[in-house]
Amino acid sequence: MIQRINIYRIVKDHLKTLRSLNQSYNFINIGDFLLFFIIPSVISLTLTLLNYNFINQLDNLIASISILGGFLFNLLAIIYSQIENIKIDVQKLGDSDKNKIEKQIKNKFINEIHSNISFAIILSIFLILSLLSITIDIPEYKYKTIIEHIFIFINYFLMQLFTLTLLMIINRIYILFKKTAE
Repeated sequence: MIQRINIYRIVKDHLKTLRSLNQSYNFINIGDFLLFFIIPSVISLTLTLLNYNFINQLDNLIASISILGGFLFNLLAIIYSQIENIKIDVQKLGDSDKNKIEKQIKNKFINEIHSNISFAIILSIFLILSLLSITIDIPEYKYKTIIEHIFIFINYFLMQLFTLTLLMIINRIYILFKKTAE
C-alpha cells in the first residue's frame, strides 16, 4: 500500500545525479553538495535570523510554484515523447570509441533529466504544503517563535533548492538537445 506513494527512489535517483561523470566514489560531488545544500542552508538561516519573511507574498509564491509544478508535469511528458527520438539518434551513432562514450552520456542524461524533473515535481508539492503550513495559526505558547522560524527556514531552503533544481534541469535539457541537434 505505501509503495504506491513511496518517493524514496525518486529522491535517491536525483541525489545520484549530483555526481560528476568521471567520479570514482559513490558520494555527492563536494561542489554540488555546497551549491545545493550548504549555501541554501546558510542563506536560509541568515534570512530567518534577520527576520525576513515572505508572508506578504505567500499567495504569489504558492501560485508560481503551482504553475511551475504544472509545467514540470508537461515537461516530463515532452521528455517521454522525445526519448524515442533521442534513442534513435543515439543508435545512429557509429561504434567508434568516441561515439560509444557519447551514447553513454546521452543515455545517462536522459535518465538524469527524468530523475531531476520527477524530484522537482515532488519538491514543488512539498514546497506548496510547507508554504501553506505557514498560514496555520499556532496558539501562543513558549516556543511559538522558534517553531515559526523553523518553518520559515524550511520554506526558504525548499524555495532555493527548487530554483536550483529547475536551473539544473534547464541546463541539462539545453545540453542534451544541443548535442542531439549537432
